[in-house]
Amino acid sequence: MTNAPMYDAAKARITSLVEGRDPQTPVAATPGWSVKDVVAHLAGGLRDFADRRFDGVESGEWGERQVRDRRDNSLADAFAEWDANLVRAADLFDTPMGPVLVSEVIAHEHDLRSALGVPGDRDGVEVRAALVRPLQQLDQRMRENDVPALRITLEHGDRVLGHGEPAGTVRTTSFELLRAIGGRRSADQIKALDWDGDPDVWISSLALFGRHRPEPFEE
Repeated sequence: MTNAPMYDAAKARITSLVEGRDPQTPVAATPGWSVKDVVAHLAGGLRDFADRRFDGVESGEWGERQVRDRRDNSLADAFAEWDANLVRAADLFDTPMGPVLVSEVIAHEHDLRSALGVPGDRDGVEVRAALVRPLQQLDQRMRENDVPALRITLEHGDRVLGHGEPAGTVRTTSFELLRAIGGRRSADQIKALDWDGDPDVWISSLALFGRHRPEPFEE
């Protein structure tokens, strides 16, 4: 499945997931945001992707701005904007930005699943696809900063991040890795995974957005 159909399928699952639910339900994976805010972020984020507006990504202000600017909008407004911005961003799915969009929507799908008590779709190709771009980014960052190479063993095979022979190994699932590097796990939760080697060597490198969650998060 290519990027656009995968994104559309995730959007359809999210639409079904939140239908009839309280839009103000808190989403613990994204502290301070409600179900409505997450959808508003997906809608606004897609607009920013189309406009190539990425200021504040590292600090988190990128997403906070999108939510803040839409605080008075309804959930229906958020979905309407999402539909409109999907048309605006349609050409991005055949560019290197496509895997980024897939990663974003899959991560937030699971944020909403956790908030609404409807876990699922953790073992499919969508989660593995959502890891493609984040792992490329982490690999590049580790190489640039001369971090020792790390072997990651997942249910469908191995991946080595960094340059040279791996100095350690971590064994986990694609879902847990996606949540860990995406800021949905604490440093202590990541250190508690199945490691060969000292996880402190890599713990800071495994933060896609430069930070791990300060408190443990179970889902």
